[in-house]
Amino acid sequence: MADYTYWQNALRGEFGAVSDGYPEPGFYRKRTGKAAGYVPVAIWEDGGKIVALVDSKEADANEVWTYCCPHPITEAQYHARIETGRWHDEDDAVTSSLAHRTDTNNPPTDEADILRGQIEAASAGVTEYAQINDDPTAAKAQSLRSRLLELSGQADKLREKQKKPHLEAGKEIDAKFQPLVKGAKAAADAIRDALGAHETRKAREAERIRREQEEARIKAEREAVKTRAEAELAGKPVAAPEPAPMPPAPAPEPVTAIRGSYGRAASVKVVKVATVKDQDAAYTFLKSHKELIELIATLSQRAVNAGYAVPGVEVTEERKVA
Repeated sequence: MADYTYWQNALRGEFGAVSDGYPEPGFYRKRTGKAAGYVPVAIWEDGGKIVALVDSKEADANEVWTYCCPHPITEAQYHARIETGRWHDEDDAVTSSLAHRTDTNNPPTDEADILRGQIEAASAGVTEYAQINDDPTAAKAQSLRSRLLELSGQADKLREKQKKPHLEAGKEIDAKFQPLVKGAKAAADAIRDALGAHETRKAREAERIRREQEEARIKAEREAVKTRAEAELAGKPVAAPEPAPMPPAPAPEPVTAIRGSYGRAASVKVVKVATVKDQDAAYTFLKSHKELIELIATLSQRAVNAGYAVPGVEVTEERKVA
């Protein structure tokens, strides 16, 4: 009696060791080409010999075994495919996509055009699965998803293949010029930073002088008021006010551009630099900001993924399809 253990385990997703020349009895399916549909395969023992049918035609079990062993199906699914010509999980858009290359008298020859047509044919079926309410529909939806991912992979490989010569040429050009670009830019940036520090020091010194002048003016006015008040209180004649001292030279106007004898001028602008001194106060002010909310959500998810319980965060379980 034939041993169907391998096939029965494979139906549960438990695949055993596979060897050429040792086909295992059961029901399977295999592709007729790299990007083609499946045909049914039956393998069984007959008179002490392992025999096979592929799409209802006799075949060498040894030749088909390694192609069909990853794709076990139930006996009912096998017979339904034989009787109806359709698979239980077959999607019409997948079938249309697989047949796209040969369904015209003038098929495209450009690989990108071929893939475009196949992807368009497959994508036409996506709306059928906007909502999935039963397992048979889920199986068909997964068939279409698999086909779309397969086409995506093929398109990406083709993209990489066609881009590679240009990429290599681009790398050679980068290797030649990028050190020059980066070296000159780094040297220029060092001068930029020194110029910025110089202008910052000048601005701060000008502000210091302005404050000192303002404080001296206020102090002189207060002393003059005090002196007049004391004279009036003592019955002494109030001295005529002294002429106002010459105002100090005004602070230089802020520089808005630095011009050298060569090349373009550098613009000088005022920027405000924030340094957080009280994180709690800053958080209170910013806690409703969209970017901070998104950042907290991202960090919370990262902590939950790492196994932490985050205060204030509710954890629910969902099923994600990989």
